[in-house]
Amino acid sequence: MKILRTTGGGVYLQQYKEPALSRQVVSFINPSAPVSKLSLPPVEELEDLEPEQIIQYAREAAIVDERDGRPLWKKLNAGRRRKMEIVLGDAMDDEPYISSQLGPLLHFSEQAAQGLRAAVRAVGAQQMAFVVYKNLTDLSTRIPKSLDSIPVERLGGKYPVEIRANKADKDSKETLILGVCSLIHLARAIHQGEMQSTCFVTVAGNCVANPQNLEVSLGMTAHQVLERCGLSRDPTRVIIGGSMTGIAVIDTDKTLVSPVTRGVLAFLEDEKERRYRCIRCGRCINACPQGLNPMLINKAIKLRREKILEEMGLDRCIGCGTCSYVCPAKEEIAADIQRYQAQKAAKSQEEEVLSVETGTP
Repeated sequence: MKILRTTGGGVYLQQYKEPALSRQVVSFINPSAPVSKLSLPPVEELEDLEPEQIIQYAREAAIVDERDGRPLWKKLNAGRRRKMEIVLGDAMDDEPYISSQLGPLLHFSEQAAQGLRAAVRAVGAQQMAFVVYKNLTDLSTRIPKSLDSIPVERLGGKYPVEIRANKADKDSKETLILGVCSLIHLARAIHQGEMQSTCFVTVAGNCVANPQNLEVSLGMTAHQVLERCGLSRDPTRVIIGGSMTGIAVIDTDKTLVSPVTRGVLAFLEDEKERRYRCIRCGRCINACPQGLNPMLINKAIKLRREKILEEMGLDRCIGCGTCSYVCPAKEEIAADIQRYQAQKAAKSQEEEVLSVETGTP
């Protein structure tokens, strides 16, 4: 089978996935949340469904792919139109601490396999596999070569492997990559008649007393999730999402869990180690997988040199966070870039709305 290959710069990261990964995935369900059933009846045999019916199950169940936030039914529909030959279940989890795809794959392997087979039938593909990250050197959990007779392929390379795979997925004419958690929800929709009402989240960090993967009701707060696993000490930073690409939040009581919340991470950081000035060591340049110069880009952002930023290729930034990770001065390069891009996008949207309202080109 031809599996997507990723090449380029980046860094090898220590993963810190244990002990969360080796522990059982625990359900943390809101008892007051309404249980929604599909109008479509549960089906025992997948062969009883036509491809269009499988897509309809995904649509009515309101399943969202945790990789990109897109509705699963739209991705299946697009894959069918494009006549994809291969469907891959993504459980790469190449960011440190995060195992909210790999954990469910190992603990709900039967449902993941059912969902992947359903996706293959919906798309009309000929081949399938699960994909995990190869460079997981600190795991005590054994990853099998196959699950329910479906091969488990290992994708190697430096971080950010999953982001590169996302880009390759968009450009591919034969391979469709789907988040393994969305496949589990697809199996539940078809065989149990359930809508998606939960998501899988890694709760970890040096402040979390019992790191583990949880299946959490949608709409729960980050505070409730952290409370479920317990805090050994008060964190100075809580990150929603991946440890490299996530965002720091201040009010965990107002931060809700969504289908794309891959992690809730709590850290205690030594403020004395933070916010030194750039020492121009060049590590961010060597590590950038896109070949950019994050050091100069960040300086241009602070000086508001928009023309220079275009020339430096800021639009090629993929938001992996590698520059901040390797920075010995602990400068928030990635966060500054992300903030600038968000402000630029908001400004562009405002100008577009204004031009429509005034009728100016």
